[in-house]
Amino acid sequence: MPTQNTSSAFSKQLAIFSKSLIWGLCISVLLLTIFAKLSEGLLYHELEMFDKVMGELIRGFTTPSLTRVAIIITYLGSAYIEIALMFILGAVLLFRLKHIWETILLAISLSGAWLLNIILKELFRRARPDIVHLVQAGGYSFPSGHSMVAVAFYGVIGYLIWLNLRNRSKPSWYVVVFTFALILAIGISRIYLGVHFASDVIAGYVTGGVWAITCIVGLTEIRNSEHV
Repeated sequence: MPTQNTSSAFSKQLAIFSKSLIWGLCISVLLLTIFAKLSEGLLYHELEMFDKVMGELIRGFTTPSLTRVAIIITYLGSAYIEIALMFILGAVLLFRLKHIWETILLAISLSGAWLLNIILKELFRRARPDIVHLVQAGGYSFPSGHSMVAVAFYGVIGYLIWLNLRNRSKPSWYVVVFTFALILAIGISRIYLGVHFASDVIAGYVTGGVWAITCIVGLTEIRNSEHV
């Protein structure tokens, strides 16, 4: 009987989490579709000017030393680093802390954001900036994958660390500041290195933010259901 109850509870929690993810997926696609339609119509010239001004402003600070820093920062948003972090932190969450849903949340925040980004890039097919790229980048430009996944993945990591510290009555404000700074730096590095327009990065932030919030809301609802 306990096994049956446990299985039933897990199925209920999975349904709650899946519902949240579906809503997040729909909202993300809807927001980017509206943005893309506006950029092709009413806001085309304004968006083009915005990308030009922001790109020239950020790349105006180009120096060899800053370029090396930007490359290091942009690699923090690469699949290799994020997958490695997912396995390391996931192992700690699952085997040491016994937090099953937090582990699932971490994996879905990364894999879901990457998958969604691939779909969106194929949907909008925006070419990358026609300027010198300081790092290798393939595929389409909109939305920025590094920016989108950074918000979703590092945002969830920051949330889990912040929540853990808060529950232990320890200072946690610096986690929020560091997380925002890291996400902002990764996005700016993509513009600096010439592989994305500013609007690509903003679209990535918005979509990744929706996905991160969706994952966090799903986890919160699961925790609430455990106390019902």
